[in-house]
Order: sequence, then structure tokens, then C-alpha cells
Amino acid sequence: MEKHIRSSLTINRGSDAPGQLKVIETQLNSVLRMELCHLQGIEYSYNSIFANIDDVFLPNIIALAGQEHGQDELYRMLIATAPDLTSIISRRAVLPERIAENTAQVVALNAAHVRQVADLKAENLQQTAALDVKRLELERELESIESGQGGVPSLADTSIASIQRSSGKKRDRSV
Repeated sequence: MEKHIRSSLTINRGSDAPGQLKVIETQLNSVLRMELCHLQGIEYSYNSIFANIDDVFLPNIIALAGQEHGQDELYRMLIATAPDLTSIISRRAVLPERIAENTAQVVALNAAHVRQVADLKAENLQQTAALDVKRLELERELESIESGQGGVPSLADTSIASIQRSSGKKRDRSV
């Protein structure tokens, strides 16, 4: 108890706003608040400090506690005040931001779709052009064969010509 009294006296002598500093040092620190409750014979409840605080001030109080007493205290306060914090968030204020995020996602998805379609069209054009070139080569080869102007004879053409030559040679011998 003496430790807490000395701490309060030190704060009173060395500060322009001793009341504010004492609240920050003692009430926003759950360990010290628990000790003070025990010394006074009061049942300690972590949430009791937040009961009379307007929800609008909670974010500032939580930030101050986090700055002064570290992350552990910050997390304890966030856990205790989460329902109160969510109640101060205006759904109406949040919805335009959510709509904008959704719109951006739709735009990005559509842009990806357009890119994919363009890539598929380019690939299709390349493959179609390659097949058209191959078809033209085959048509030219067929025309060449049909007109008898060369080209690469097929195996069947070579066999027929070979048979005709050998038949003709046999006839020449018989004459």
C-alpha cells in the first residue's frame, strides 16, 4: 500500500495533470488495478473499468494503454472491449468502402478475363495460320501430282509406274 501512496505523491508533485497521469498509470494497467482492488477489498473485474466509459472514447483509451503499458495490456483491452468497439462502427460508413472494394475486384476480374480471351485468340490465330499453311502445301502437292508435273510421287505411284514399265518391257521382248 505504501508503494502505491508514494507513487501517487510522486505523480502529484511532478505533473501538471496528476489526475490524468494517475489514471493512466494505475487504472489502465490491469496488474496495478488488480492490486489496488485487492488492497481495497473490492472484487476485481477486468471489464469493470469500461462500464462507465463512452464507447466513442474507447479507441483512444486503448491506444493510450498500449503506448504506456505495452502490447499485453493492449490485447487485454481489445479482448474486453471488442463488442463495444464493433458497436461504434457505423455500418453505413463502412458500406461505401466495401462497395468500392467489391467494384475493384469485379474490374480486376473482368480485366483478367479480357487478357485471357486475348491470349486465347492470339494462340488460336497462330494455330489456324500454321494449319492454313500446311493445308496450302498439301493442296499444291495434290495439284502437282494430279497435273503430272512432278511433286514427290507417293509409294503407290512409284509401284504402279514400276509395274507398267516391267509390263512394257515384257511386251517389247515378245514382239
